Amino acid sequence: MTCLVDSLETPAAEPLPADLAAQIALADELLVMHPTRAEQVARSAIALAEKQEEGVQAGRAAVLLGGALFFQARYDEARDAFGQALGTARAHHDRVLEARALNGLGNVVSYQGDYAGALEHFMASSRVALDAGDELGRVRVLNNIAAVWSELGEHGSALQHHQEVVTVAGRVGDASLVSSARVNVMVDHHALGEYGRALDLAEDLVPALEAAGLRQHLVVAQAYRADSLLRLGRAQDAQQVILAALPLAEAIGEQAHTCFLLGTLAMTHQHQGQPAVALPVLERALALAREHRLAGQERDLLGRLSEVREALGDFQGALRDLRAHHALERQIHAEDVERKTRFLTAQFQLDSLKREAELERQRARQLEEDHSALQEDHALLAHVAAHDALTGLANRAHFQAVAEQTLARAGEAGVGLLFLDLDGFKAVNDTLGHDAGDDLLRQVAGRLRSQVRRGDLVARPGGDEFTLLLPHLRTPGDARQVAEKLLGVLKEPFVVSGNTVTISASVGVAVSPQDGTELAVLQRRADEAMYRVKRSGRAGVQTSSA
Repeated sequence: MTCLVDSLETPAAEPLPADLAAQIALADELLVMHPTRAEQVARSAIALAEKQEEGVQAGRAAVLLGGALFFQARYDEARDAFGQALGTARAHHDRVLEARALNGLGNVVSYQGDYAGALEHFMASSRVALDAGDELGRVRVLNNIAAVWSELGEHGSALQHHQEVVTVAGRVGDASLVSSARVNVMVDHHALGEYGRALDLAEDLVPALEAAGLRQHLVVAQAYRADSLLRLGRAQDAQQVILAALPLAEAIGEQAHTCFLLGTLAMTHQHQGQPAVALPVLERALALAREHRLAGQERDLLGRLSEVREALGDFQGALRDLRAHHALERQIHAEDVERKTRFLTAQFQLDSLKREAELERQRARQLEEDHSALQEDHALLAHVAAHDALTGLANRAHFQAVAEQTLARAGEAGVGLLFLDLDGFKAVNDTLGHDAGDDLLRQVAGRLRSQVRRGDLVARPGGDEFTLLLPHLRTPGDARQVAEKLLGVLKEPFVVSGNTVTISASVGVAVSPQDGTELAVLQRRADEAMYRVKRSGRAGVQTSSA
């Protein structure tokens, strides 16, 4: 049995319209239906516009070319096309075109991992769109900024923004943007592990996308529909979805989700006890991930290959792939920490510049309502960038940035780092439901915040884990005393959904400088200390072994 699907051939192209405006309109229409065909039409339109010396039209065609290349994961080429469009827009003072080109550049650099650069492009695009009265352009930017939150791992915040975009895009009346935001909402639920909800949304979306001919959106919806089915134990159903979606993904040149579909297809075979069938599919997907520099997918595929090779008795190959998986995972993690820190720094700097610019524009143009709306958008973005949506505590990226700055300034002064993990939280979720679990996490956050000093920082990286940064310790023992105090306040019963709930916590403690002066070292040692508590019976405190 084989599961490798041959690519569909691109349908024979109909003759292009002779009129330049008609070619541009056709490329725009094809963008999310058939990116490879949209690329051909956009290139023809650029050549025709240059021949007719229609500079602005050449810029509009270049934006569409950039979008078509972006959907094919040809990011360097897309960046060049958007850059060409941006130069044309500025030369001809076309603000709407400038906003769209900046937005496209933001998308490209975001997918290449430069989140700070993406934010700069998105904010610039938003300002230009506001000046031009381009409401649709501003909604596009909000949709893409929400996607950056998702890339940063802030999926709850991304979901809130994508849901807002669905509403605003519907008001603007752009069906394609509404579709994009609805697809992103489905992806956010999947990233949050809510596979049943993601599946329901995908199955609602697929018929509408098929009817509208939005083929790129359809490929994404089918990819996450299949993966949700697999994770819900329906491997055969997932396989049927993939075998129907793969030819379409390949035909329109959607490389990233072709790779994703192949990886999921291989796992359907693995789940059905067919590792020999899964192996060549994974190898094909890995080659595609490497060709298009899809590092996250490459990491996941190496882990899956290791499992399949082990099932086939190829232990040497399994070990090789596992080592490559871990090496790439470490590299991606290190790069993510750096990118998130730079992103957060850029966010705060841009917010400061924005406020000054907005005040100046208000005085000059008396557009108070427009400026107030933009200020609210950016204030919300700044808050989301630094805080956990559920508890209001600092999020992982903000904690990381503040901790690194604190340690850099601390010198020989003591700085404590605490890792706190709730004991028995899963039982609350399982018996009382996720809403009750969320309520419990909010109450825990409130108690932790009430027990620390003004200069201390409490964060929730995710799940039922909390981290605390304690600068200016008088003695190393102060950090342990704080941990003991936190355990005491958490032992008091909670009232959740009308039920009395008692929980405990396991806390690991590391202190700079004696346990290390680098954040990564302190985090590892606090984490190891916390797991020693877990292994010894939970509900206690352990300090670093250093």
